[in-house]
Amino acid sequence: MDRRTTDRRTSRARRVLVRMLVLGGLAAVLLYTEGQWESRSGGRMAVADLLNRPGLLLGGALAALIAAAWLSDLRTAVRTATRAVTVTAGVVFLLGVLAVHKVSAAETRSREDAPAGAENALVVVHRSYATGPEEDEHWQVLLESGEGWSARRWSLADVGRGRGDARLVEASWTGRSQITVVTDSYRRVFNLDQDSGEPVEAR
Repeated sequence: MDRRTTDRRTSRARRVLVRMLVLGGLAAVLLYTEGQWESRSGGRMAVADLLNRPGLLLGGALAALIAAAWLSDLRTAVRTATRAVTVTAGVVFLLGVLAVHKVSAAETRSREDAPAGAENALVVVHRSYATGPEEDEHWQVLLESGEGWSARRWSLADVGRGRGDARLVEASWTGRSQITVVTDSYRRVFNLDQDSGEPVEAR
């Protein structure tokens, strides 16, 4: 086997690897996008919990694209990689700030099954952030409906986040298919649609 044949095979293998890295990076971005979409109110919670992971998926995508840039054309790799590293550094910095903020939050979670059965559950997530002399508090009131891959998570109320905002007083089942959310500034009642299970606010 002569040197020219070996070089051709090496070049072909490199091109295949570059394509795989690019496709892998794009796939990671698409998976994260799907996770973000399913994180909306009424989205499939199993998919959201699995794919809404920016550090893992976006970090992996950036790493794959940087590797592809180095392997695709060594003459322009330095320039391309420098730009990619700059973007990566910015993204990592933002993720680091978010991670520190998330770690600093003390979280408690309560779950109450519906009187009509465990298929529907009322979930209250409470987070407290030590951001100064006083703690900031945040509550999420959620309805989890169904089970397995078809289970959905609905957002009923997002309470707090900063000083002076409303505070959650109570969130509970007040009927077989009714949830009442009470804060120190408002009261909201939700009835579950009998067909879709979607919570609809009473007017």
